[in-house]
Amino acid sequence: MANDERQNNNLQAVREAVENFFEKDKLKHKPFDERNVASAIYSLDVKFGHVTVFFHAYKDRLIIHSILPLNADEEERVKVGEFLLRANYGLKVGGFDFDFDDGEISYRVSIYCGDDDFVPPTYEQIAFVVFIGMMMIERYGNALIKVMFGLVEPSDAIESVESDD
Repeated sequence: MANDERQNNNLQAVREAVENFFEKDKLKHKPFDERNVASAIYSLDVKFGHVTVFFHAYKDRLIIHSILPLNADEEERVKVGEFLLRANYGLKVGGFDFDFDDGEISYRVSIYCGDDDFVPPTYEQIAFVVFIGMMMIERYGNALIKVMFGLVEPSDAIESVESDD
């Protein structure tokens, strides 16, 4: 099998794994587009209420990106960046991303499927990384909002979140 054909088959297998995940969980979602991105909205127990989760399929991986529905104002971005870096310290799976240009905040987790020894992601793997993203956003989300609105310093917000570890 030619390399291009193998890569196309791998990409299709990653997409099918995500589609099977949606079907099994009966998730309302937007199907894959021409950029190989599908999405679903998840409700969360945080002040902002939900996130949009993007599923980016590649020939060798699946990247799950949970985008928060609010952006940090320019005057608070340094403090929000500090908060997110402090939150990331010690995380075992995934991490927060922050776009300093527009204030977008997200949580990203990747599943590597291999190249030569390609194996598409399983339902359990996809469910796990989606769950991890939701759990971390719920854990840090309300403290993040306090930092975004200048109500608390980043170090104090992290201390309040992580004091019960």
